Amino acid sequence: MSDNYQPRKNSSTTMIVIVVLALIGVAAAFFYLRDDAPDAAKSATKPVTVAPQSAVSSSVASAAAIVEYTPPQPAAEVEPLPGLNDSDSSVLAALQQLRGEGLLQLLVPQELLRKFVLTVNNLAEGKVIHEYRPIVSPPPPFIAEKFSVMIEGTAVDQERVSPNNFQRYEPYVTTLALIDSDAAVAVYRRFYPLLEEAFGELGLKKPNFHSVLIAAIDNILAAPDAQGTLLLVHPKVFYQYADPALETLPQTHRLLLRMGPENARSVKASLHQLRTRLLNQ
Repeated sequence: MSDNYQPRKNSSTTMIVIVVLALIGVAAAFFYLRDDAPDAAKSATKPVTVAPQSAVSSSVASAAAIVEYTPPQPAAEVEPLPGLNDSDSSVLAALQQLRGEGLLQLLVPQELLRKFVLTVNNLAEGKVIHEYRPIVSPPPPFIAEKFSVMIEGTAVDQERVSPNNFQRYEPYVTTLALIDSDAAVAVYRRFYPLLEEAFGELGLKKPNFHSVLIAAIDNILAAPDAQGTLLLVHPKVFYQYADPALETLPQTHRLLLRMGPENARSVKASLHQLRTRLLNQ
């Protein structure tokens, strides 16, 4: 990906980017391209190739140590923070000010901070979750398309991820790009004490939530860029990638592949800006 690629509508994003990514991460596509071991014998042609970093396996990504970063300084409070159990209405009111058109419609409005923290922790480990999610899923169904190729004079049917499938993620990527960055930084700083409290409830041996958030961003940025057609196999109930190397990628990386190259580039560009902003608040 080119370093000078700009996110759509030239918006720099902050903490809410991960909310949008979490939304994508619990998308219905997860149920169609799940983690069962691929049946390589079903593949008749050479599948898509990816950039060199695709060699990183799911287990390696999950085992990566969390680098410790200093949490953001507390924001000057105009009014006291609510308790974590009573924070949903305050969080929703704050998010409404971020100019992300349709953002509130993408959220599951209960236990927002706890769900957000759990999702970010899973993203940092290369995982996507479909239970206790903070956001709604994109409209089904996952779209695959059939086509034929000639192999030694014989027409062989293949399946691939349809480009029409990428449109399912458009509202989330567009919302991400519309969010006001300065307002989002303020939201993150204001609610950080509650995020850290929710993180502490998980009982994990990790430095702090801020460090886990940066690790989640780094995991997404490490996803390979697809170069070609994403071929599929259908050995069981769910679709899988035809290339076994793609099936060994972390779930987060496989997710970005099926979002489509344009959406993935826009998300990564926003995350590059986000990471810089979070580390220089």
